[in-house]
Amino acid sequence: VSGCSIAYNLALKGLENIVVVDKSYITSGSTGRCGAGVRQQWGTKMNCLIAKESIKFFENANKILEYDGDIEFKQEGYLLLASTNDEDKLFTNNVKLQQSLGIDARKLTCDEAKEIVPYLNTKDIVSATFCATDGHLNPFLLTDAYYKAAKRLGVTFLKDTEVLDIIVNKGEVKTVITNEGTISANIVVNAAGGYSKIIGEMVGIDIPVVSENHEILVTEPVEKTQGPMVMSFSKNIYCQQTPHGSFLMGRGK
Repeated sequence: VSGCSIAYNLALKGLENIVVVDKSYITSGSTGRCGAGVRQQWGTKMNCLIAKESIKFFENANKILEYDGDIEFKQEGYLLLASTNDEDKLFTNNVKLQQSLGIDARKLTCDEAKEIVPYLNTKDIVSATFCATDGHLNPFLLTDAYYKAAKRLGVTFLKDTEVLDIIVNKGEVKTVITNEGTISANIVVNAAGGYSKIIGEMVGIDIPVVSENHEILVTEPVEKTQGPMVMSFSKNIYCQQTPHGSFLMGRGK
């Protein structure tokens, strides 16, 4: 989604001859395997402001991108769970920051959290925070919307094309070498996400990014029982129910 979004926005600003190179197919990487949560509940001012603007965009993305489908952005809230006293204090400070920036986040007791998600087990929970305008979307459809919008603006997409090397001369990028041939370019945008370190090494830049494997359990569609995304940082888990009824339950390391 990063590559498609960047390409679309650059083309929207009038840039030409934009080429997006994908090793496999669109959404074949982390985007197509993510939990797709969208939240404004962050601990830094910059992240909060960026997320706040993102919410405004996602609320109108179908119209802005002239999408013939629906990115399925559902604003059913984001429930963050605090499991320790330290986490509780951190959440208190985070909510103060978020509220100062006009984000409708609030601190909750365990009982208040259960009112939002009735089946929630609060045994190991100290408190929670909630923002009703947060939510989740469909990463495949959002990327597809960006992809189609970018193509309409003249962006070229090279799929099943792997970048093997980037030629630099006197500190300037000159050529991108792929398994399908070469591309002349004096500007290269690294949108490889968790694999951006590999691309960085091609031009002598050490990017401190390490890719991690997470696991997601996906169920068959069931009756609607959960609205918001539920997440615990200390337990490293999250859970959401898609508009189609399937549950996505993820766990990191």
